[in-house]
Amino acid sequence: MTTWSVTFVNEGLFGVSDDAPVPMETVRWSNGLAAPMDHGAWILTGINTGQVRVTAQCLDAAPPVEATDWEEIVEVSVRSVAGDLRINSGDDSRPDDLPALNSQGPGWYRMRVHASGRSANPDGVSDEPVEDYLIAVWPQARAESVVIRSSRMIDEALPAHADTTPDEKAHATAEPDDAAESDRRADVRARLRQSLQED
Repeated sequence: MTTWSVTFVNEGLFGVSDDAPVPMETVRWSNGLAAPMDHGAWILTGINTGQVRVTAQCLDAAPPVEATDWEEIVEVSVRSVAGDLRINSGDDSRPDDLPALNSQGPGWYRMRVHASGRSANPDGVSDEPVEDYLIAVWPQARAESVVIRSSRMIDEALPAHADTTPDEKAHATAEPDDAAESDRRADVRARLRQSLQED
């Protein structure tokens, strides 16, 4: 039986991370859905603020990629530094009903992020969940990110962040069609940095 948790989103993000300082300067926004850092990762939502449904799976090995109703699927590598890798909300709370995601303690893991509904209310506020996420994690050495099922949002994010490192992204220029999305993500990053510094 799948356990779903209603999770609060702030500034278009929720996290998969340890209880450790967030290394924002290392975030890699490349595919527009899962943004890994030197440890932990952000999941980028369609809404700006509100509620989304999330479920999580801690696995021993990679599951098969099945034909499903998910609109978007990406895989990224994520590192746990403290051994308590979990879903966390935009307000720093952690859903008690979702499992820890690092079965072998600190180290590298592979994370497959499934999403549906991100285009339902872009940049909006949603008190009722309109987006669903499945986060599956298993032990695996670090590897390149992979888009398994793309979407318009992913297709627009990829060229905007292609071939850039975290330091280079600050100086990257988006193509005209990607300017609005790039501006939105830059604004989210700036507000998130400010809120983290205030804590």
